[in-house]
Amino acid sequence: MEICLSDASLLINSRSPDDEGSLLAIKAHITSNPNNILANNWSAGTDFCTWIGVTCSRRRPRVTVLNLFNMSLQGTIAKEIGNLSFLTYLNINNNSFSDVIPYEIGNLRRLRWVNMSYNQLSGEIPLSIGLLTSLEILGIQYNHLTGAIPWSIFNISSLQAIAFTGNQLSGTLPNDMCYHLPKLEGLYLSYNQLSGDNIPTSLSACSQLNKLSLAYNNFSGRIPTHMGNLSRLQLLYIAANKIKGKSFDII
Repeated sequence: MEICLSDASLLINSRSPDDEGSLLAIKAHITSNPNNILANNWSAGTDFCTWIGVTCSRRRPRVTVLNLFNMSLQGTIAKEIGNLSFLTYLNINNNSFSDVIPYEIGNLRRLRWVNMSYNQLSGEIPLSIGLLTSLEILGIQYNHLTGAIPWSIFNISSLQAIAFTGNQLSGTLPNDMCYHLPKLEGLYLSYNQLSGDNIPTSLSACSQLNKLSLAYNNFSGRIPTHMGNLSRLQLLYIAANKIKGKSFDII
């Protein structure tokens, strides 16, 4: 059964202000922590705002930053992460988190920066990510994600970079995607299984775009001449597709 994005928000569990409990649930879903960083530091009854990788607001004991970058962690992402409702920055880059991205991530309406790259995440990108209306950077590169890119992501007008390189994403890109992304500067979708008769014609509406990477997919058709209107473009990487035409057609 299909659901619209407004209905999707009703399916997410109500938030809890218990940030300590949420962090401990995240810790409980980590099955391997070779350096024992969290095992020795994240302890119930201590001030969670002083835990490694955790930063709290200056005004209240609520978690605003969760930075677990490069800690050699293995496990899954606990759905309780969605209870950290003051979170603005989430970085689990370069670990070995597996299984799906929990749907409850859509609760994190203050999130501005997300990096889940270089893990072993699988399944589809949840539609609920489209509820993150403050999001500026979304990086989930080099995982095992499948399915289509959720249309809801292309409605986040604050997005500046979308980085999904090195997954197994399929399907097409919406033709009108750039009409909803006026601030987009980087679009990184190489090494997937995306397809389409043409590169979306709305790309010229991404007036701030300076890096576009679509290589090693299944795009066909011709290089759109309107891409020559992207006056800020510095990188164009579209190798290993089924695209016809010559690059000087857009110069």
